[in-house]
Amino acid sequence: MLAYLAFAAVAAAADVAGAAIVTRAHKHGHARLRYFVAGGAGFMLAAAFVRMLPESTHVPHAFLFVLLGYFGGLAVFGLGVHTVFDGVAIAAGFMVSASLGAVLFLAVMLHKLPEGFTIASIMLAGGHSRGAALAAGTGLGVLTLAGALATSLIAQHHIAYALALSAGVTIYVAASDLIPEVNREDDAPGLAYTVFAGLLFFVAVDWAFSELLGH
Repeated sequence: MLAYLAFAAVAAAADVAGAAIVTRAHKHGHARLRYFVAGGAGFMLAAAFVRMLPESTHVPHAFLFVLLGYFGGLAVFGLGVHTVFDGVAIAAGFMVSASLGAVLFLAVMLHKLPEGFTIASIMLAGGHSRGAALAAGTGLGVLTLAGALATSLIAQHHIAYALALSAGVTIYVAASDLIPEVNREDDAPGLAYTVFAGLLFFVAVDWAFSELLGH
């Protein structure tokens, strides 16, 4: 339990770091974050379809939970519930296998900086202080930890359902939030290729972790 909580804590810290970049107004950091968004989108989609969905299919009605996760993200919950499921994905992944947990941790990390950046930007655009913007990023980090803690209380035979829900949320975030953001950036060369690079990065990482940590 302590192991995946530590990974969730690192992911939570990335939310805070993303918000801190905005509050310090580093414009060059903003440009680099575009590539995190693009690569993260590719990595997340690959992780969801190649690892998360297959791991959840051995329980009844798993794909209903995938749809619930997808359309639940679409409905009203936005960044808050999405970041809770970041923690759920990390914890559920490690409860299935070390290699899956490590892969999902990387998938989460690749979009955590942009996530913190986004929430802080929204706060600043709404006229809030830099302190409030940083607090919002910290709040997302706390929700990530809460998701991991809640998952640790779930019985082992129910973990596949948590993984299916997380897969749905992951697909929604990558396909409906991150990919459109990539398509909107006309002045950043190579972003589309970075999405593909994220897919290739997943293949390499998944193979390496499977060899080192076992399936």
